[in-house]
Amino acid sequence: AYANGIADPCMGNYENAESCKGEVEPFTNASSTISRVPIFVFAFTCHQNIFPIVNEISSLSQSRLNIVISCSIGLALVIFSVVALEGYRTYGSSVRGDILLNYPENNQVTFLRICIAFMLTLHYPLQLDPSRRCITSLVKVIMNWWRVKKQPKVGNVALMKLPGDHSGGLEMKLEETLNPDETLKEGNSYRENSQNDEKQQKVDADDKLFYIITFSFLSLSFILAMVVEDLGVILALVGATGSTLVSYVLPGLIYIKIYPHMDLSKLLAYLQLVVGIVIIPL
Repeated sequence: AYANGIADPCMGNYENAESCKGEVEPFTNASSTISRVPIFVFAFTCHQNIFPIVNEISSLSQSRLNIVISCSIGLALVIFSVVALEGYRTYGSSVRGDILLNYPENNQVTFLRICIAFMLTLHYPLQLDPSRRCITSLVKVIMNWWRVKKQPKVGNVALMKLPGDHSGGLEMKLEETLNPDETLKEGNSYRENSQNDEKQQKVDADDKLFYIITFSFLSLSFILAMVVEDLGVILALVGATGSTLVSYVLPGLIYIKIYPHMDLSKLLAYLQLVVGIVIIPL
Protein backbone atom coordinates (compact mmCIF):
# COMPACT_ATOMS: atom_id res chain seq x y z
CA ALA A 1 0.00 0.00 0.00
CA TYR A 2 2.77 2.46 0.90
CA ALA A 3 4.91 1.49 -2.11
CA ASN A 4 2.06 1.92 -4.61
CA GLY A 5 0.71 5.24 -3.31
CA ILE A 6 -2.41 3.84 -1.62
CA ALA A 7 -1.19 5.14 1.75
CA ASP A 8 1.14 7.98 2.58
CA PRO A 9 4.49 6.64 3.88
CA CYS A 10 5.43 10.07 5.26
CA MET A 11 2.14 10.69 7.14
CA GLY A 12 1.33 13.76 4.99
CA ASN A 13 4.35 15.71 6.21
CA TYR A 14 5.54 16.84 2.79
CA GLU A 15 8.04 19.34 4.26
CA ASN A 16 10.20 16.38 5.34
CA ALA A 17 9.48 14.26 2.28
CA GLU A 18 13.12 14.39 1.20
CA SER A 19 14.33 13.03 4.55
CA CYS A 20 11.55 10.44 4.53
CA LYS A 21 12.16 9.04 1.05
CA GLY A 22 15.54 8.63 -0.60
CA GLU A 23 16.52 8.02 -4.19
CA VAL A 24 15.59 4.72 -5.83
CA GLU A 25 18.52 3.49 -7.89
CA PRO A 26 18.26 0.39 -10.12
CA PHE A 27 21.91 -0.50 -9.42
CA THR A 28 24.29 0.32 -6.59
CA ASN A 29 28.06 0.15 -6.34
CA ALA A 30 29.78 -3.18 -5.74
CA SER A 31 31.07 -2.36 -2.25
CA SER A 32 27.59 -1.45 -1.00
CA THR A 33 26.12 -4.64 -2.43
CA ILE A 34 28.86 -6.89 -0.99
CA SER A 35 28.48 -5.32 2.46
CA ARG A 36 24.84 -6.53 2.51
CA VAL A 37 25.78 -10.16 1.79
CA PRO A 38 25.95 -11.16 5.51
CA ILE A 39 22.31 -10.10 5.97
CA PHE A 40 21.34 -12.19 2.94
CA VAL A 41 23.23 -15.17 4.38
CA PHE A 42 21.48 -14.79 7.73
CA ALA A 43 18.07 -14.68 6.04
CA PHE A 44 18.56 -18.15 4.55
CA THR A 45 20.31 -19.82 7.47
CA CYS A 46 18.01 -22.63 8.58
CA HIS A 47 20.43 -25.57 8.42
CA GLN A 48 20.27 -26.21 12.17
CA ASN A 49 16.61 -27.22 11.87
CA ILE A 50 17.16 -29.93 9.27
CA PHE A 51 17.78 -32.69 11.84
CA PRO A 52 14.42 -32.48 13.66
CA ILE A 53 12.70 -32.07 10.29
CA VAL A 54 14.30 -35.28 9.03
CA ASN A 55 13.19 -37.11 12.17
CA GLU A 56 9.59 -35.97 11.73
CA ILE A 57 9.10 -36.66 8.00
CA SER A 58 6.91 -39.70 7.40
CA SER A 59 8.15 -42.21 4.79
CA LEU A 60 11.51 -40.49 4.76
CA SER A 61 13.35 -40.45 1.45
CA GLN A 62 15.84 -38.17 -0.26
CA SER A 63 13.23 -37.03 -2.79
CA ARG A 64 10.71 -36.08 -0.07
CA LEU A 65 13.43 -34.27 1.85
CA ASN A 66 14.45 -32.35 -1.29
CA ILE A 67 10.82 -31.29 -1.79
CA VAL A 68 10.58 -29.96 1.77
CA ILE A 69 13.85 -28.05 1.43
CA SER A 70 12.97 -26.60 -1.98
CA CYS A 71 9.49 -25.50 -0.89
CA SER A 72 10.79 -23.93 2.32
CA ILE A 73 13.64 -22.01 0.69
CA GLY A 74 11.45 -21.03 -2.28
CA LEU A 75 8.67 -19.65 -0.06
CA ALA A 76 11.19 -17.73 2.04
CA LEU A 77 12.78 -16.31 -1.12
CA VAL A 78 9.42 -15.05 -2.41
CA ILE A 79 8.45 -13.43 0.89
CA PHE A 80 11.86 -11.84 1.46
CA SER A 81 12.00 -10.54 -2.12
CA VAL A 82 8.57 -8.91 -1.89
CA VAL A 83 9.37 -7.22 1.43
CA ALA A 84 12.80 -6.05 0.25
CA LEU A 85 11.67 -4.70 -3.14
CA GLU A 86 8.54 -2.98 -1.84
CA GLY A 87 10.42 -1.47 1.08
CA TYR A 88 13.11 -0.09 -1.20
CA ARG A 89 10.51 1.22 -3.65
CA THR A 90 8.82 3.05 -0.78
CA TYR A 91 11.78 4.69 0.96
CA GLY A 92 14.66 4.28 -1.48
CA SER A 93 18.12 4.86 -0.04
CA SER A 94 16.56 6.01 3.26
CA VAL A 95 15.28 2.51 4.06
CA ARG A 96 16.60 1.24 7.39
CA GLY A 97 17.77 -2.18 8.52
CA ASP A 98 14.47 -2.68 10.35
CA ILE A 99 11.92 -1.41 7.83
CA LEU A 100 9.28 -1.02 10.55
CA LEU A 101 11.27 1.95 11.82
CA ASN A 102 10.58 3.73 8.51
CA TYR A 103 6.82 3.31 8.59
CA PRO A 104 4.65 5.95 10.31
CA GLU A 105 3.11 5.52 13.73
CA ASN A 106 -0.52 4.62 13.05
CA ASN A 107 -2.98 1.84 13.80
CA GLN A 108 -2.21 -0.17 10.66
CA VAL A 109 1.53 -0.24 11.26
CA THR A 110 1.02 -0.96 14.96
CA PHE A 111 -1.05 -4.00 14.00
CA LEU A 112 1.78 -5.15 11.72
CA ARG A 113 4.28 -4.76 14.56
CA ILE A 114 2.07 -6.90 16.80
CA CYS A 115 1.88 -9.58 14.09
CA ILE A 116 5.67 -9.60 13.69
CA ALA A 117 6.15 -9.80 17.45
CA PHE A 118 3.79 -12.79 17.55
CA MET A 119 5.68 -14.40 14.67
CA LEU A 120 9.01 -13.90 16.43
CA THR A 121 7.56 -15.43 19.60
CA LEU A 122 6.79 -18.62 17.67
CA HIS A 123 10.06 -18.43 15.75
CA TYR A 124 12.33 -18.16 18.80
CA PRO A 125 11.94 -21.80 19.99
CA LEU A 126 12.87 -23.04 16.51
CA GLN A 127 16.22 -21.31 16.88
CA LEU A 128 16.67 -22.02 20.58
CA ASP A 129 16.16 -25.79 20.48
CA PRO A 130 18.91 -26.73 17.96
CA SER A 131 21.30 -24.19 19.47
CA ARG A 132 20.70 -25.60 22.94
CA ARG A 133 21.27 -29.14 21.66
CA CYS A 134 24.60 -28.16 20.10
CA ILE A 135 25.82 -26.31 23.18
CA THR A 136 24.72 -29.20 25.43
CA SER A 137 26.69 -31.70 23.34
CA LEU A 138 29.74 -29.43 23.35
CA VAL A 139 29.58 -28.94 27.14
CA LYS A 140 29.28 -32.70 27.71
CA VAL A 141 32.30 -33.40 25.52
CA ILE A 142 34.35 -30.81 27.42
CA MET A 143 33.19 -32.18 30.80
CA ASN A 144 34.07 -35.76 29.84
CA TRP A 145 37.47 -34.63 28.58
CA TRP A 146 38.11 -32.73 31.81
CA ARG A 147 36.96 -35.69 33.94
CA VAL A 148 39.35 -38.07 32.17
CA LYS A 149 42.17 -35.54 32.43
CA LYS A 150 41.73 -35.15 36.20
CA GLN A 151 41.72 -38.89 36.92
CA PRO A 152 44.91 -40.48 38.28
CA LYS A 153 46.88 -42.51 35.76
CA VAL A 154 49.08 -45.58 35.94
CA GLY A 155 51.35 -45.31 32.91
CA ASN A 156 49.04 -44.29 30.07
CA VAL A 157 45.89 -45.82 31.57
CA ALA A 158 43.46 -43.73 33.62
CA LEU A 159 42.04 -45.38 36.73
CA MET A 160 38.25 -45.32 36.40
CA LYS A 161 36.39 -45.08 39.66
CA LEU A 162 33.69 -47.70 39.99
CA PRO A 163 30.11 -46.54 40.82
CA GLY A 164 29.69 -46.41 44.57
CA ASP A 165 33.38 -47.09 45.17
CA HIS A 166 34.89 -44.71 47.68
CA SER A 167 38.34 -46.28 47.74
CA GLY A 168 39.57 -44.01 44.91
CA GLY A 169 40.77 -46.82 42.64
CA LEU A 170 39.99 -50.27 41.33
CA GLU A 171 40.43 -52.07 44.62
CA MET A 172 37.27 -53.43 46.20
CA LYS A 173 37.01 -54.84 49.67
CA LEU A 174 35.28 -58.24 49.69
CA GLU A 175 33.78 -59.30 52.97
CA GLU A 176 34.21 -62.88 53.91
CA THR A 177 31.05 -64.88 54.48
CA LEU A 178 30.03 -68.47 54.88
CA ASN A 179 27.09 -68.24 52.43
CA PRO A 180 28.22 -67.78 48.78
CA ASP A 181 24.63 -67.48 47.47
CA GLU A 182 23.87 -64.61 49.84
CA THR A 183 27.09 -62.90 48.80
CA LEU A 184 26.11 -63.19 45.12
CA LYS A 185 22.64 -61.71 45.79
CA GLU A 186 24.10 -58.84 47.76
CA GLY A 187 26.61 -58.18 44.97
CA ASN A 188 23.87 -58.09 42.32
CA SER A 189 21.73 -55.81 44.48
CA TYR A 190 24.72 -53.55 45.07
CA ARG A 191 25.41 -53.26 41.36
CA GLU A 192 21.74 -52.55 40.52
CA ASN A 193 21.53 -49.83 43.18
CA SER A 194 24.78 -48.30 41.95
CA GLN A 195 23.56 -48.29 38.35
CA ASN A 196 20.22 -46.72 39.36
CA ASP A 197 22.01 -44.05 41.38
CA GLU A 198 24.33 -43.32 38.48
CA LYS A 199 21.40 -43.01 36.03
CA GLN A 200 19.55 -40.69 38.41
CA GLN A 201 22.63 -38.52 38.84
CA LYS A 202 23.01 -38.33 35.05
CA VAL A 203 19.37 -37.29 34.63
CA ASP A 204 19.71 -34.63 37.33
CA ALA A 205 22.89 -33.28 35.72
CA ASP A 206 21.22 -33.17 32.28
CA ASP A 207 18.22 -31.31 33.69
CA LYS A 208 20.46 -28.81 35.46
CA LEU A 209 22.45 -28.19 32.28
CA PHE A 210 19.21 -27.84 30.31
CA TYR A 211 17.86 -25.13 32.60
CA ILE A 212 21.17 -23.26 32.79
CA ILE A 213 21.55 -23.06 28.99
CA THR A 214 17.89 -22.12 28.48
CA PHE A 215 18.01 -19.38 31.11
CA SER A 216 21.26 -18.03 29.65
CA PHE A 217 19.77 -17.88 26.16
CA LEU A 218 16.62 -16.11 27.32
CA SER A 219 18.51 -13.64 29.51
CA LEU A 220 21.08 -12.72 26.87
CA SER A 221 18.40 -12.39 24.19
CA PHE A 222 16.31 -10.10 26.38
CA ILE A 223 19.30 -7.92 27.28
CA LEU A 224 20.33 -7.69 23.63
CA ALA A 225 16.80 -6.76 22.58
CA MET A 226 16.67 -4.00 25.20
CA VAL A 227 20.07 -2.53 24.33
CA VAL A 228 20.18 -2.66 20.52
CA GLU A 229 18.14 -0.12 18.57
CA ASP A 230 19.11 -1.02 15.00
CA LEU A 231 18.26 -4.62 14.12
CA GLY A 232 20.25 -4.39 10.91
CA VAL A 233 23.53 -4.26 12.85
CA ILE A 234 22.70 -7.52 14.63
CA LEU A 235 21.58 -9.21 11.43
CA ALA A 236 24.81 -8.24 9.69
CA LEU A 237 26.97 -9.33 12.65
CA VAL A 238 25.27 -12.71 13.05
CA GLY A 239 25.20 -13.24 9.29
CA ALA A 240 28.92 -12.53 8.94
CA THR A 241 29.92 -14.85 11.82
CA GLY A 242 27.58 -17.62 12.94
CA SER A 243 25.43 -17.88 9.82
CA THR A 244 28.44 -17.93 7.51
CA LEU A 245 30.06 -20.67 9.59
CA VAL A 246 26.90 -22.78 9.57
CA SER A 247 26.04 -22.16 5.91
CA TYR A 248 29.43 -22.13 4.17
CA VAL A 249 32.50 -22.89 6.27
CA LEU A 250 31.46 -25.96 8.29
CA PRO A 251 29.57 -27.77 5.47
CA GLY A 252 32.56 -27.31 3.18
CA LEU A 253 35.04 -28.52 5.80
CA ILE A 254 32.94 -31.54 6.74
CA TYR A 255 32.43 -32.58 3.12
CA ILE A 256 36.14 -32.22 2.35
CA LYS A 257 36.96 -34.31 5.43
CA ILE A 258 34.56 -37.23 4.87
CA TYR A 259 34.47 -37.42 1.06
CA PRO A 260 37.62 -39.20 -0.20
CA HIS A 261 37.34 -38.68 -3.98
CA MET A 262 38.46 -35.55 -5.79
CA ASP A 263 35.67 -34.69 -8.22
CA LEU A 264 33.38 -31.80 -9.05
CA SER A 265 31.46 -32.03 -5.77
CA LYS A 266 34.63 -31.79 -3.72
CA LEU A 267 35.85 -28.84 -5.79
CA LEU A 268 32.53 -27.13 -5.07
CA ALA A 269 33.07 -27.85 -1.37
CA TYR A 270 36.45 -26.10 -1.56
CA LEU A 271 34.77 -23.18 -3.35
CA GLN A 272 32.07 -23.02 -0.69
CA LEU A 273 34.73 -22.95 2.03
CA VAL A 274 36.63 -20.13 0.33
CA VAL A 275 33.45 -18.10 -0.16
CA GLY A 276 32.62 -18.46 3.53
CA ILE A 277 36.10 -17.32 4.56
CA VAL A 278 35.78 -14.28 2.29
CA ILE A 279 32.31 -13.33 3.59
CA ILE A 280 33.27 -13.37 7.30
CA PRO A 281 35.41 -10.17 7.24
CA LEU A 282 32.75 -8.30 5.24
